[in-house]
Amino acid sequence: MEPRTPEDQFGLVGYQLDGKYNLEAVVARGGFGVVYRGVHAVLQTPVAVKVLRVPDDIGPSMRARFLSQFVEEARIVAQLQHPAIVRVTDFGVSTMHDGSQAPWMVLDWIEGQTLAADLNARRGRGGRSPREALDLLRPVIDALAMAHEAGIAHRDIKPGNIMLPAPPAVGRLRGATRTQGTGPVARVLDFGIAKIMGEGDDAPGSGATKTHSISPSFSPRYASPEQASGARTGPWTDVHALALVLSEMLTDTQPYPTGDKMELHLSIMSPQRPTPAKFGVDVGPWEPVLAKALALRPADRFTNASELLLALEASLPSVPSPPPREIVPEVTASSVPVASVMPPVNPDTGPTFTPTERAAATRRAEGGLRLLAVVAALALLSIAVVAGVRARRPAEHAAASPPTHTAPATPSIAPTPSPVVPSAPAVADALAAEPDAAAPVAAAP
Repeated sequence: MEPRTPEDQFGLVGYQLDGKYNLEAVVARGGFGVVYRGVHAVLQTPVAVKVLRVPDDIGPSMRARFLSQFVEEARIVAQLQHPAIVRVTDFGVSTMHDGSQAPWMVLDWIEGQTLAADLNARRGRGGRSPREALDLLRPVIDALAMAHEAGIAHRDIKPGNIMLPAPPAVGRLRGATRTQGTGPVARVLDFGIAKIMGEGDDAPGSGATKTHSISPSFSPRYASPEQASGARTGPWTDVHALALVLSEMLTDTQPYPTGDKMELHLSIMSPQRPTPAKFGVDVGPWEPVLAKALALRPADRFTNASELLLALEASLPSVPSPPPREIVPEVTASSVPVASVMPPVNPDTGPTFTPTERAAATRRAEGGLRLLAVVAALALLSIAVVAGVRARRPAEHAAASPPTHTAPATPSIAPTPSPVVPSAPAVADALAAEPDAAAPVAAAP
């Protein structure tokens, strides 16, 4: 048998688990188990295999109950279908090298890094903005909301259990998530230690009701007050953990200080909650939302992830989109209608004119008056001619009658000379000599 190493607690590297999975290397290690990178012996596809450690301080009957409970919970968790949840594809219980029984589960292998690694790489550069944090964590919150609807609580939400896929995987997942963000799509790990809510467990308690769990299933640095005190857990416990993760993303500071177990316990149970304001970071309307999510008593929190997500989205300041740019068409001589260049008309005083327009109008009016005078003179002259013609006709009629006596042949009255009527060309010449005389009468105001 190969000797164990601190990372490989079970000594499984180089072995085949359950006759199907060749375990190649340790990729993560925690207080409750080891995660191995493996390959399916037949399909030759990469997988992640997590082997859980059974508590050492429980007797044979409690150990059997632990294993049975794990199998039952794994069956139910495997039914959770959400793109932001890493699928459990297989599970079982196998005998280890030392003869002990250890439960294990097989999950999809994901290329990328955990949120814990991302946060550690960003240390000292400041926290993310609320919008950035929500865009990144929204799929995780949405996945937990679906789990809570199904009566399942994760109970171990922490940055190490949130996987940020590599960019190619992000592109494939984004179209399938129920909610979408602008950053990489995160996924939830370790639903295998989730709690199935039984009848009467769907409401948060005071935080004092003790739980009957065989072993604690949480990480102390991201624990809730009810987990630290051994009280009943549920979806409200996940709400608390999500708020801790958000606070760390916003402040670039771990929620609880490092130190001994007593100091950590006092920090978890302190009335001063680890909201961003505690670390001097102003997150605006998110502060009361996170304060409620991190309330000391479970009954004072949001009851599930769906309520938390709604509150976060409702209080997130929205950035208004810039107004559409007004397009001003190019002005050309042909594109301007005549009405747009006419001076405005005052209904009380009539139209207004410029001095040039007024002088032109005056000339047209004077020309029109001259034309009227000429026409009137011609009319009077025609009347005079007609009157003269009528006056000669009676005299001619009298001369045609036979005289009653002999009279001298010399007439006593000389004939009246006929008036000289100018011909049409002469009238045209007279009109042309006047300025603007050709302007029509209608043009005069």
